[in-house]
Amino acid sequence: MRRLLLVLILMDLLLVASCGGGSSPPTTGGGSDGGPVVLQSITINPHSASIAKGTTQAFTATGNYSDGTTKDLTTTAQWACFIPTVATVSSDSPTQGLATAVTPGTAVINASLGSVSNGAQLTVTSATVSSLAVTPATATIGFLNGQQFTATATFSDMSTQDVTNVTRWSFSPFGAFISSNSGFTTGNGMGTYTINASFGGQSTAALTSPPTLTVDLSNLVSVALEPAASSIADSTQVQFSAIGIFSDGSTRDVTSLATNWSSSDTTVAGKVSFGLTPVLFAGVTAGSTTISASVGTFAPSTTLTVTDATLQSIAVSPANASLAPTTKLSYTAIGTFSDSTTQDVSSLVKWSVQDVSGAASVNTGGIVRGSSAGTVTVTATSPSTLGSVAGSTNVTVTAGTLQSIAVTPATAFIVPGNNLTYSAIATFSDSSTQDVTTLASWTATSGNVATIPGGNKSSVVTAQGLGQSTIEAKWNGISGTANLTVASPTQISIAVTPAKASVAAGASTQLTATGTFVDGTTQDFTTLVNWSSSAPTAATVDYQTGVVSGLIAASSPVTITATLGPVTGTTQVAVQ
Repeated sequence: MRRLLLVLILMDLLLVASCGGGSSPPTTGGGSDGGPVVLQSITINPHSASIAKGTTQAFTATGNYSDGTTKDLTTTAQWACFIPTVATVSSDSPTQGLATAVTPGTAVINASLGSVSNGAQLTVTSATVSSLAVTPATATIGFLNGQQFTATATFSDMSTQDVTNVTRWSFSPFGAFISSNSGFTTGNGMGTYTINASFGGQSTAALTSPPTLTVDLSNLVSVALEPAASSIADSTQVQFSAIGIFSDGSTRDVTSLATNWSSSDTTVAGKVSFGLTPVLFAGVTAGSTTISASVGTFAPSTTLTVTDATLQSIAVSPANASLAPTTKLSYTAIGTFSDSTTQDVSSLVKWSVQDVSGAASVNTGGIVRGSSAGTVTVTATSPSTLGSVAGSTNVTVTAGTLQSIAVTPATAFIVPGNNLTYSAIATFSDSSTQDVTTLASWTATSGNVATIPGGNKSSVVTAQGLGQSTIEAKWNGISGTANLTVASPTQISIAVTPAKASVAAGASTQLTATGTFVDGTTQDFTTLVNWSSSAPTAATVDYQTGVVSGLIAASSPVTITATLGPVTGTTQVAVQ
C-alpha cells in the first residue's frame, strides 16, 4: 500500500513537471510569432499498462511543442524507472522505452528531455503462463525467403500478451535458420520444419500439432549452370554452380540444391568432386561435352569444351609479400597456356618452400605460415600431366611483434536474422599490418543479441534479438573489439543508389543499398537486404549482391527493390 502511495505521489510530481514548471524547456527553433518554439509537455503511450513478470512493454514518448507541433522523442528522451526492483526500462539504442517486468508490483516509467518529463504507470502481475500459441500455425515460403512468427502467451488471469521477443525459438530438423529472439525464419533448406517456441514453462513442442514451416521451390522460375559455355585445357578443372531465377526477379545460388551432376561424354571431361559443393569437372581429352544437373523439376545444362592447349608458365601471387611470425598468407597459382588463355591452377599444383632456416612453411592448399624472421621462396609446380611447369615468388617473414588488433566494421547495426562478417587486422611493431581474421578467436557478448553459429574461429555474427553486443577478436593475447547494434527494421531507412541507372542487354551493373539508423548513422546494406526486380524478363538482380543483369531491352525502366523486413528502397534501371 505504501509503495502504491509513493508511485501515485511520484506520478503527480511528474505531471506537474510535464506542464513546464521549473527551468526553461529546450528550444527547437523559431515560432510563428518569431519567438522560440519550446517543448511544453511529453505524452507517454500507453499511459498505463499491465504485464506479467518476465515480459516486456514498449513505451513511446511524444513531445508537444508551443507551436502546436508534435515530435517522436522515444529515441532521444531519457528513460527511467523509479522502482527498478519491479521493472527496468532501457535508455540505450535500439531499445529505448522498452520496459521489462521483474517482480509483481507497480512502478513509474519516466521519460524526460531537458526539464520536461512525464510518467506512465506499469503494473507487473503475478500471473503465470497458461498456454503459448504461435502464428501462423503453418506457413510455406520459397527457398531463401523469410517468415515472421509471433508468440502469444495466455496467462492465469486470462490476459494475453505478445511475447515474441522474450520467447526462445528453435526448429527441427536442422536446415532452416530462425533468429532465437525474434521469431524470424529464413528458408535455407528444403522441406518441412517444426517450429518450437518456449516461454514461461510452456512450449509448442508439447502440442499435438506444433507450428510448421515448409520451404519449397514454388518461386523458382528457371535454373542455369555457370560458367556457361566454358573452355578449359586438358588435365585442368572447372567449378560449376547452379543459379536460379526466381519469381521476384532475383537470382540466387542454388548449387546446394542441385543433384545428378553429369557429363555427357566422360572421355572428354568427368566429375571429380562428389559432394554438393564445389562441383568440379576435369578435362580428360580435347573435345566437347554437356554438363547437366537437376534442381527440383529443372534440368539445366551447359557446354564444356576441353582444348589441347599446353601450360607455358605459372604466376604465383601475391608477389614479394611479407608476413609476421605465426601469421599466414594464402597464395594462388595462375597458369598461362599456349592458346593465351589463363586458368587458376592453385588446386592442381604442388606447393613447396625453399627454406633452410625454417622461417616459413606451406601446406597443400598454398597457405604459407611464418615461423621466424627470414626470406623464403614459395614455389608452385604443376603435375607431369601439365608439363611439370614451375612458378615462384619470395616471401619475407619479418621480426615484428603484435601490437594491436582492429576489428571492422568498428560500429555496425543490423536486424534480427541478418549475418555480418567481421575482419581483424593486426598491427605489428614494424608498422606492418596483416589480416588475422582466420587466426583470431571470435566471441560475442550478450547471446540474446548476437551469436557466432560457426564457432569461435568464424567471424560471421548472426543477429538474434534487439540490443547491443560487443564483438571481440583475440589472437596471441591481444584483443580488438567492435560494437554491434541489433535494431528493428522500422528504425532503419533504405536508400538505393544510383537513383537512376542503365544497363545494356547482356551486361551488368552494381547497385548499392545504404541503411540509415534513427540516430543518423549510415551503413552499407548492399549484402544485407534482399534484392528483387519488377520485370525479370528484362533484368534480374542478384539476391544478395545487388548486381543487375540486363537480359533484353525494355521500353520502360525496371524497378529494382531492396527489402529489409517491412522497409524498402527502390531505383529505376533502364535496360538498353
